[in-house]
Amino acid sequence: MRTLPNYIYFLLIGQGINLITAVLSVTVAAIVGLSLAPESSYATIPYGLQFFAILISTIIFSNLMKKFGRYFVFIIGIFFLFASGISGFLAITQSQFVLLCLSHFLLGLFISTANFYRFAATDGLASELIPKATSMVISGGVIAAIIAPLLAIKFEKIGQYPHYSFIYLILSALSIILFFVIYLWHKSSSQNRLQVDTEKPKSVSISYTPETRKIILIGIIGGALGYYLMNLMMIVSSLHLKVNHSFHYASFAIQLHVLAMFLPSFIVPKLIKHIGSVRIITLGFLLISLSSLLPIIFDRSVFINISLIILGIGWNFAYSGGSTLIGSLQSEDRIKIQGLSETAVAFFATLGAFLPAPILNHFGWINTNLISMIMSLSIVIIIFLLIYYYERRNHEIH
Repeated sequence: MRTLPNYIYFLLIGQGINLITAVLSVTVAAIVGLSLAPESSYATIPYGLQFFAILISTIIFSNLMKKFGRYFVFIIGIFFLFASGISGFLAITQSQFVLLCLSHFLLGLFISTANFYRFAATDGLASELIPKATSMVISGGVIAAIIAPLLAIKFEKIGQYPHYSFIYLILSALSIILFFVIYLWHKSSSQNRLQVDTEKPKSVSISYTPETRKIILIGIIGGALGYYLMNLMMIVSSLHLKVNHSFHYASFAIQLHVLAMFLPSFIVPKLIKHIGSVRIITLGFLLISLSSLLPIIFDRSVFINISLIILGIGWNFAYSGGSTLIGSLQSEDRIKIQGLSETAVAFFATLGAFLPAPILNHFGWINTNLISMIMSLSIVIIIFLLIYYYERRNHEIH
């Protein structure tokens, strides 16, 4: 039985650091934004710019990877992370809202590059190892779920410095650690994996057969729409809990949700091996629909906690399955397709970040869950229709 190359574990650590920075930014962005913004309505602009940076830069970085290789782009991303931490620290100590906006924009650029870690793990791997490698890197979120809250509490206030300023310095410190991690990944992988380099272009391009188109479409649906529904319902649930319960209760519920998002990564590869990526994605959306059904039927808060756990598991199935499908495309065009996939994920994740408050205010708690359930079931139907359509096309060709 084949085992994963050792260099995959460097990407696991890198993904853990990536998600620690993302969780820390969620923790402080709105609070610091509110304290520095000239008007309270501007408070979420820095965090919005972070998502905007991911959205506009993903395709650019995928093209740079195709031209110069992944390592070059990953190192550029690490420098963005270092600069993000320094500018965020200066923003707080000098009360400069513009610097805070710059900090989160730079952080978004870093996250955009780091989102390719899970695809880098699949470069040159045998097809049977791709699900395991993808899920292994995604499981770095477990590290973030445990460490990020501890760092936020420990460094909230240090000495005479303003609140939260040292949390931004943590970003710069993490960038230094990440630099060595990615260097070791590059050194370790250079002799074992397929290098992405246009100086030695691959002779095989993707043949856009019906089967390939099905893989691309369902893979993007799993990653992008799974992320949208997860972001939407996670934030809506958090807002609902904070109105009706204590902050600590809501925080605990979200922490359970985050753990549920990443812990399944340790079993998903075996599930994919037995039932396939498409069925895992379908099961993921069915679980997301179930997570929306529970609060409709039961009004006790414990069922919201259970719902968030199921939502996290459903997201992992949809996201891991989608990533595995996209990662299974091994050709010179794969980085372009990965870039398109990541852009779709960034777009829908951004929608999922900005829409929860207006949707909840307009439709209410129960109807928002109903909308999520209908959307999830509709996606399942769309997946079945895509399978039917492309299998029919495939039969017509042959």
